[in-house]
Amino acid sequence: MTGGGISTSLGHPIEDKRGTSNGTRYLRKLARSSRNWISDKLTGQQSETESTSSANSEKEKENSISDKSNGISSAHTDTEKINVKSANPQFSLTADTTDINLKLQVTETFILKMFSTISSLKSAYRQLQSAHAPYDLDKIRKADKAVVAELERVSELKRSYRKILDVVSLGQSEQRSEAPTQIGDDKKEVTSKTYVGRFNNFQDEIDKKNAELNNLRDLLAQATAKNEKLERRMKRSEHKLPKDPLNNPPKDLSPTPQLLEHVLLRASEASRGFAKLLMSFMQVAQWDLNAAANSIVPNINYAKSADKKFAFESYVNHRMLSGFENENFHVNAAESTAIDPEKTPQQCFKEFHELRSADVLDVITSDPQGNFAKYCLHRFLDIVHQRMEESFFGNLEHRDQVSAGIHPKSQFYQDFLKLAKAMWILHRLAYSFLPKARIFQVQRGTGFSPLYMDNVTRLSETDMNNSNATWEVAFTVVPGLRVDKTIIKCQVYVVAAPVSDS
Repeated sequence: MTGGGISTSLGHPIEDKRGTSNGTRYLRKLARSSRNWISDKLTGQQSETESTSSANSEKEKENSISDKSNGISSAHTDTEKINVKSANPQFSLTADTTDINLKLQVTETFILKMFSTISSLKSAYRQLQSAHAPYDLDKIRKADKAVVAELERVSELKRSYRKILDVVSLGQSEQRSEAPTQIGDDKKEVTSKTYVGRFNNFQDEIDKKNAELNNLRDLLAQATAKNEKLERRMKRSEHKLPKDPLNNPPKDLSPTPQLLEHVLLRASEASRGFAKLLMSFMQVAQWDLNAAANSIVPNINYAKSADKKFAFESYVNHRMLSGFENENFHVNAAESTAIDPEKTPQQCFKEFHELRSADVLDVITSDPQGNFAKYCLHRFLDIVHQRMEESFFGNLEHRDQVSAGIHPKSQFYQDFLKLAKAMWILHRLAYSFLPKARIFQVQRGTGFSPLYMDNVTRLSETDMNNSNATWEVAFTVVPGLRVDKTIIKCQVYVVAAPVSDS
């Protein structure tokens, strides 16, 4: 765009060699009018100041146009540097006239630069419009950047103009008059460094978070792989283990040795749990567990101190299964000695089914005089003797209630009822066979035989065979069962037999 002797290419004003154009004369006239009006208001001498200002303004403008170092600098610079010493000496009559001339000079320079920048802005905007028809994305982007750049220049001119006027008003020197531009550049540099520093800090933090995230992802992948591996192992184990008929019994379920073996396993688990409960109460009551175990099975050389738990488990099984050979565990003194061999197995198997799926509290509440309710009362007194209860609870409330035919509501007694149920249904199932299943246990000192015994310790049969020692039974932990020609092994604790002197 050209006109008025000024060409705007990227915001650079160019002097017209042919002379002063109409646009320049108009700007000069506007500057003179502004200067005369301000001078008249401040000095009160309109006529003298007008002639002096007019003459000096003409000389100042000629110097400004002819000498680029004292005039307008290129429009592409961000701020305008004003040479305060280039003002005509005759304007230095007073401090007020000096400030006025400087302000007028700054204002005139600002107006010229503003017109130049606006012309460049219009040119950039026309380029932006022309880039839309036809549509050219690259040209649009370039034109858009040019428009934004010109707008930034307008804003920077405004800020520089205000700063320079403030400096002139304070009567600062030329060095101070150049300070706003330098300060602005310094502020930009400091701000830029600050932003760069913050950006680097944020980037470092992001990198750390990404590293932590990647580490967590690796840990998650490892945990997922381990979990999948464990699931596969568990599924293989489930396929290998036989299904428990107690959990999924068929509709036409009948007493079988396999079912009896599973029920015996459940009963041994219940006795093991209650034995641990007794040991925990003994420890709280500060019992000597070694002495207690020795009173159950004396003079046993245990391979490990923890093996004494098998003595307490043996104690529970022995007390709960005492009288197993009797149809009702001898709990009913008035029971008939005449037994129908055909009716008894069917009745016992029916009771087995009913109690297996029933709640033990409901059973003893609905039939408090039944054989099972009596069995619970009698066996509790057999296992928890008077001295034991008093040391456990500090009183004999359980014994008093049980002796009166009342089932206590304590958690300790509820745990005992679970044990009693497991033993009772084992007894009912054993009497469901014809002939009935018989219980057996091995006497102390009997040589270990894997045909009808299982060792409760971790010592494997291979280790026992490779050892030079002879192994014998110390005591029976869980009795075995014999159904016709089928033997369900008993569980025993074995020790090395003493070596004879001969």
